[in-house]
Amino acid sequence: MEGFPMENLNQKPEADLEEEEGSEESSYEEESGSGESDSETGSGSEEDTDEEEPVLKYKRFAKEVVSSIHDGTGMGSGERNIICCIAVHPKFIALGTYDGSIKLLDHTGTLLKDRVYALHSSQINQISVDTEGEFLASCSNDGKVSIIGLFTTKYNNTNSFGAQVNSVAIHPYFGRNTSRMFAYGTDKLVLVEERRWPLTNKVNQLDAGYGRVTTIKWKDNLIAWANEKMVMVYDVALREKITSISFEEESLVYLPCSLYWQDSSNLLVGRGHIVKTVTVQEGEEEQRSTLTTEVVDVPPKKKKFMFISAHNTFPKFLVCGVVPLIENKQCKLVMLGYSAEISPDATRSAQVPPPHLVVVSPGYYNPVDKEFEHPEHITKDKLLPKGYQYCHCEEYHLESVVYEDRFYIVTPIDIILAQKRDANDHIDWLVDKQDFEEAMQYAENPNVARVVDQGKLQEIGIEYIYYLMKKKNFSEAARKCHEVIGKTDKRRWEDIIVTFMQKKQLKEIRPFIPISDPVLSPAIYELVLHELLQEDCQTVYQVIKAWPTTLYSPQVIINAVEMRMQYDPGNKGLLKVKACLHEDLEQFDEAMKIYLQQGHIEVFELIQQKKLYSALVENLIPLLKVDTQRAVKLLVECRQDVPPQKVVKELDVSSHEKYLHMYLDCLFEQDPKCGGVYHERQVELYARFDPDKLLLFLRSCNDIPLQKALEVCEYNKRYKEMVYLLGRMGNQKAALELIIKKLEDVDMAIEFTMEEGDEDLWELLISLSIHKPTFITGLLNNVGTHIDPTKLIKKIPERTEIPNLGRSLVKLLQDFQVQVNLREGCKKILVKDSHSLMEKLHRLQKRPIHVDNDAKCKTCCGEVIDMDEQSDYVIFFCGHIYHQRCAPKRNDMMVCRSCYSGKTITSQVPMKSRRLH
Repeated sequence: MEGFPMENLNQKPEADLEEEEGSEESSYEEESGSGESDSETGSGSEEDTDEEEPVLKYKRFAKEVVSSIHDGTGMGSGERNIICCIAVHPKFIALGTYDGSIKLLDHTGTLLKDRVYALHSSQINQISVDTEGEFLASCSNDGKVSIIGLFTTKYNNTNSFGAQVNSVAIHPYFGRNTSRMFAYGTDKLVLVEERRWPLTNKVNQLDAGYGRVTTIKWKDNLIAWANEKMVMVYDVALREKITSISFEEESLVYLPCSLYWQDSSNLLVGRGHIVKTVTVQEGEEEQRSTLTTEVVDVPPKKKKFMFISAHNTFPKFLVCGVVPLIENKQCKLVMLGYSAEISPDATRSAQVPPPHLVVVSPGYYNPVDKEFEHPEHITKDKLLPKGYQYCHCEEYHLESVVYEDRFYIVTPIDIILAQKRDANDHIDWLVDKQDFEEAMQYAENPNVARVVDQGKLQEIGIEYIYYLMKKKNFSEAARKCHEVIGKTDKRRWEDIIVTFMQKKQLKEIRPFIPISDPVLSPAIYELVLHELLQEDCQTVYQVIKAWPTTLYSPQVIINAVEMRMQYDPGNKGLLKVKACLHEDLEQFDEAMKIYLQQGHIEVFELIQQKKLYSALVENLIPLLKVDTQRAVKLLVECRQDVPPQKVVKELDVSSHEKYLHMYLDCLFEQDPKCGGVYHERQVELYARFDPDKLLLFLRSCNDIPLQKALEVCEYNKRYKEMVYLLGRMGNQKAALELIIKKLEDVDMAIEFTMEEGDEDLWELLISLSIHKPTFITGLLNNVGTHIDPTKLIKKIPERTEIPNLGRSLVKLLQDFQVQVNLREGCKKILVKDSHSLMEKLHRLQKRPIHVDNDAKCKTCCGEVIDMDEQSDYVIFFCGHIYHQRCAPKRNDMMVCRSCYSGKTITSQVPMKSRRLH
């Protein structure tokens, strides 16, 4: 730890530390936060990407544990301490400190109980954990390598090598009997193998002469280590070195190397400005020689080889660490970078710039262009760890849990956890952009809803509602309330309603105020109604009709209405609201009184809903004046409760005869028999108030005195009705004369005569029409098929001018010709049918009749077919059989006794019996 001012930790004033920790630049929020996001192109220029969503989120990790290490309270010594290294396993995290102790934490940042190990006397340089998380190895400046079991002490051991040990790696499967190995690095790389653990070991020196070994990483059978000149890889199973990769960059200062096994065949190597992906494959010697010129010291055996599969350059940074980010089965690189443009004395003057965490795609080799790709950075975040002003490149550490997307950035006095942003973070980012609609749509996605924090969608919606109100879009804000707040959050609803009222926008939220699920406090509903009274009485009335009275106190609102009416006594809207409130309190008389005074049709709804039928007769005339049609309809519908006798008694006065007619007319349409006693009265009412319906009424009634009805019609000159009545009275001639003389309607006269079908009426019609040319034309056009046209033509006086005579005669002849053709057609059909029926009868008479051998005579009951006696027998078409001597006769004709009913039987079949063989 050459760069970090360790010598000043114990002397630094507490106030200065607090000020530094509390400063804006070096603080993270406790639960969440992010670095300052930048974007960098392949050439290193920075662009503003405020619209791009970050890939990672950040927060301080294990704050209490790190603070206890820094303050010296963790070991009880009271001396300040720093973090020197970290090892991350999916089960836990191991921190190595300057004082030689190791602390184990879970992934929530909590120090594990009884998992603090004081294994060394000075700074720990590296910690290695096996794959199962059961053993760990550590090395220190005190020249020792310690191996401890977390669940057993069987293999615990400390080895002293007499020199500063810079790195260590334990076999990934150390707990297995065949794998008791570890490797450590000083100025050489040594592999220690078990013989009789821990008494006898085999020591195998794998590397020496290239400077100190700074880091070792072990994956399956492959050990990778870095010294000051190159990176080497050794295969433990084959017991041979695969290859070595030289560093391209030379530097006057020490540049640490970062190694990370992405999987069993890909190694990430980061040093200086460069990150390489080195791939291990099996192949032939000729394949290796063409892949890259950077691979040196090629082993002679043709088994495994390594080549550079990806190459990334970061001109502005020195690489402090590199780990993979697996996303949709694609690997990306996460690089912790340290500014390359700092002066050598920057750490002493506390002027070191903050580090950056860069996410970038690997720059894979393009065989077409024969060069590596230069992908742009996906994201670049500036980090602000505590004490970064004093940190050198080698004092930063980057480790990860690959498939959990957790990245730990470690400095001597701080740990920052970077995590891939999840659905909740994406929603928060959209909300920060005020893109609420997209945030809500994303959160409502079924695949996302399972992982979104409970209540997240509602919180977004609430924030969106207030945002809309801020933008004066109150209608949309009100509409969103119903779908966002839902049925459970009563307090949210009340707060939102009060906010709308404060902004004088109650009319917007009013349609969406819940009246169930949830039910709000009565004070809220009363407050809403009170505010609406000041603005729109009609809206108040609609709300009161829609809301259950259990939501508020009607008397409280009545009091508010009465106070308002003191300043505006003639306000009809207020009176209507008051009547509705009396209705809610079941004070129906008061409500009806107001409705009738103001002429409001709501009085009918009140009567129907509450069945106040007695009020119909008591307030009959006022109700008819409010709405005659509705009042009449209601009276007819309630005729069982309000007898027609009572209604007629009230209305049968000269001033109300119009109402009486409308009532009896409606009653007749609904129930013709109910008002039968008033039918005679109705004839006069129809003649006066609705003459067009009089004829229909007369046709529908059979209980009307015809003579009186005729007198009424004659008085009112209703001739069509008189024609109908005269016809019913049997005075067809008078009716026909009335049609001709008063109505002068030839078509009606012809129709009337045709209906009666009386020859005398035709004679009367012709005689009355003979001096009326227009009537003659009508007769010529229509009577050709009903009477002999010559009767009409002969009676027409000579030299009479008849309109359209030619056309009328043509039509008359055409009608006559049609009649002749019709008769001829009928005759042909009749002849054909007669012939067909005769043939059918002939066929029927010729058909055979079956006789059984045991058939018996219907008279003597003896067998007809007797083999011993031959006799004649008779078979009728009905199927009955008789001996000829037994057959009965009527009028000298044989008949069937069983079927005879007075009709003559004309058909018989005499047959001679014969012996059958």
